[in-house]
Amino acid sequence: MVTHDEEHKHRAFLAAAQLKHAWQFQRRGQRPDDDPVEIDIPVGWHALLNQLFADVEHQVPAAERGGFRWRRMRALQGALEIRFDGVRERMTAAIARARDAAAVTCETCGHSGLRRQVAGTHRVSCDAHFLDRLIQSDVAGEQAARRWWATPHPGLGERSPAEVAQAGPPPDVLLDLALRRAMPATPRPNGAHRQRLQGVWPVLRDHFGERLRSLRLAEFEPESGPGGTLLAQIAGEIDPTAQAGAATRLARAGFSDLRLRLVTDGDLQAPARANDPWSAMLALEASVTIPRYQPAVPR
Repeated sequence: MVTHDEEHKHRAFLAAAQLKHAWQFQRRGQRPDDDPVEIDIPVGWHALLNQLFADVEHQVPAAERGGFRWRRMRALQGALEIRFDGVRERMTAAIARARDAAAVTCETCGHSGLRRQVAGTHRVSCDAHFLDRLIQSDVAGEQAARRWWATPHPGLGERSPAEVAQAGPPPDVLLDLALRRAMPATPRPNGAHRQRLQGVWPVLRDHFGERLRSLRLAEFEPESGPGGTLLAQIAGEIDPTAQAGAATRLARAGFSDLRLRLVTDGDLQAPARANDPWSAMLALEASVTIPRYQPAVPR
């Protein structure tokens, strides 16, 4: 949810950028409202966008500026999406720097952050603003979340979450507690669902071999349509390319409706420090085991 203050800061940022770098925002239409530049950037990324505008000012000579304009800049699931017209060879390095900076910059405050999921939405957040997102997703509702925030908790040394957060960056134990409160209901697949899901085992076992420890199902609501989150526990480190390859194999085998997420033993021991804390906590608190595939014995 965008606050009034954030909207004010965004308008001020956009007005200043268009005034200082007017040629980068030139329109192509005949009227002022034709073909506008779409910019939807969170406050925490304003500084890195200002640096990008300055880099473009330096790199694009005056003779080539007539063909250049930004078309779209926005945050999309924790990544910086940029589209523009003209002089692409001059822009590659500057845009790569901006995207790399966005990947580790909190969208809310501009401090160091990580791309983290909350209920299917990815954003780059520092620990404090990741905690805010979790509290906003508390499945018990806003009033229950406020009571929890103000109530002393034994896991926090009889201090309230609010007191702990005020003392400094949120510790892992507080993030773990907030993650648990945001977890969806544990799915209850029927026999037909379980039988179908067993077919995932040979596909992923063929891809990961003995590194595949277990498979679990979460965020599964068959009454609202097919799909769900498939949690694969993997021994050792996770290679991002291996996940992409496994997802491709699943799709080819008829399981394109499942969202594959990989977790490690270390993720389950410390969910708040996992590469994907949401998926790690799903595996621990809000998922069911998918039985191993047992091929039929011929009679």
